Amino acid sequence: DKNPSGGIHHLCFEVEDIADASARLGECGIRVLGDGKPKTGAHGKPVLFAHPKDFQGALIEFEQE
Repeated sequence: DKNPSGGIHHLCFEVEDIADASARLGECGIRVLGDGKPKTGAHGKPVLFAHPKDFQGALIEFEQE
């Protein structure tokens, strides 16, 4: 309903170092949801989510390998 023209809901990218990914996102002006600290994701690995407004409404997840 929020994006009547459609689009991607969720993408996940694997990263080698979640702390480095967080720092790089910040350097690019991309907001991280929550307190900015990695949380344990569905697969038991550290994850971060970028703010959807910074990616045209798509939720972008970063998961440490």
